[in-house]
Amino acid sequence: MIETDGAAIATFARPPDSEFLNNAMLLSGREDLEAVFDTVERVYRERDIRRYAVWVHESESAASALQARSNSHDSSTRTMAMPIADLVGPDIANLDVIELSPPEFWRVGGPANLLPELPADRAHFHVCRSDGKSAATLLAFDHEGDCGIYMVETMPEVRRRGLATALSAHAVVEARKRGCTTASLQATPMAEGVYAKVGFRNLGRFDEYVPGG
Repeated sequence: MIETDGAAIATFARPPDSEFLNNAMLLSGREDLEAVFDTVERVYRERDIRRYAVWVHESESAASALQARSNSHDSSTRTMAMPIADLVGPDIANLDVIELSPPEFWRVGGPANLLPELPADRAHFHVCRSDGKSAATLLAFDHEGDCGIYMVETMPEVRRRGLATALSAHAVVEARKRGCTTASLQATPMAEGVYAKVGFRNLGRFDEYVPGG
């Protein structure tokens, strides 16, 4: 992680991490955008990283500057967060959830060996089961009192049963037990309603731009 005056730049030079985790977030209120984007491009160029995304909050007027530098809009996600005390949502008393080790989790919910160095006391790998089979996955990561929710996925054959909503609520409950006071995540447009049912609030959209169209 490289923190500059105008951006926070995550660099993952080796696969599989490099496939989608190379992201630079534009910090708010910066006026000298050209200098910031020069720095972002230089950091990735020096590491021979050609595929990355620049995240810009919807409140910032940086889209035209990025597009002028041959970047194109790739996708959008919505920042959502909540005080854990405000938890609402479904009854999770009978939810069948287990916590797996990282290797076990990746066999169920993601590429093998992804993020192998996550601290064991801060990373929690939840799997919800239906009829004894893995049905939904979620990675929770604690940082300074906040529980970040990542990599929520429901298996296609059991979607639209509320499992992602219930698993998210479970993760927030477990985070409260660990002493976290807030929870946060980035939601795709399709998942915003899922998290709203748990109590997550809208903090604005991030638009993601990638180089070279």
